[in-house]
Amino acid sequence: MSREIRLGSLNGLRPTVNFANKIDAEPGQQWGPRTIGDCQLFYVFAGRAVLEMGGLKYPLRAGDCAFYGADSPHRIAADKHEPPTFSSLHFAWDEPSPVPVPPYDRLKNVLPTDLRIEPVVYAVDVDGYGEVAMPVVSHVPQLEPLFLHIVKEFRVEEPGHAWTLRALLMQLLAALIRQRMNERYLSANHQKIIPALEAVRRRPEEDWTSERMAELCGYHPTYFAALFGECMGCGPKAFVVAERLRKAKRLLMEGLQVEAVSQAVGYGSVHYFCRSFKQATGLTPTEFRRRSLEL
Repeated sequence: MSREIRLGSLNGLRPTVNFANKIDAEPGQQWGPRTIGDCQLFYVFAGRAVLEMGGLKYPLRAGDCAFYGADSPHRIAADKHEPPTFSSLHFAWDEPSPVPVPPYDRLKNVLPTDLRIEPVVYAVDVDGYGEVAMPVVSHVPQLEPLFLHIVKEFRVEEPGHAWTLRALLMQLLAALIRQRMNERYLSANHQKIIPALEAVRRRPEEDWTSERMAELCGYHPTYFAALFGECMGCGPKAFVVAERLRKAKRLLMEGLQVEAVSQAVGYGSVHYFCRSFKQATGLTPTEFRRRSLEL
């Protein structure tokens, strides 16, 4: 039975780096079987290792990043012939303070049989895209400089390092989540709704009904609506509204008047546009425009 932690909106999370280091493993060196009290990213710079968790074994090579969270029994074994150079990054998803909390006293040895226990799945809500689960393994060689930067900040502890670490970690997690979203976008079910997604994103101002979007994809409206909700975490109508407001923000930041923006994003009523905009942002379009031009 799978275990899941729903973290809520990505925009509301305050992740904190608890530990970061770059390590050269010894041939055959092992960590675990164990559990940890926070979450960990294990990034391989060179060499090979194997992550064992949930009854499965995940080979890790240069450019791979493994993720696992609290109370997920796991074991990592360095290759006997090509031991890895890796980064170990412990973090918490949401803490008021960015100051690291060392994870040492929250490591716990477990039995080898516990490695069959299903790991905890961590999922975040991404506005306009729905719920995204963190993958166990991602191939992200482009993130190597970011891991190195985090390790350097953690080691040196220059003034403001905790604040900087939080910013770097947010950038790192966003990159991992975006890659996961791109992979999910290419999944079988997402492929089925791509024509509607791309059409709405190109022309959000048009009159997009669920029926019209379903027709673009070649499905019955009832089936399409259920499939859309499963893939995106929201209904077709909510997606259209989100895309309209995304375009409205961009136009307001460019200095367009509220009435012109309302028409440009497909609202026949300025009043209705203003109400929808404030519900989503907490500001009226006029307030948003004025503040964006003042900053």
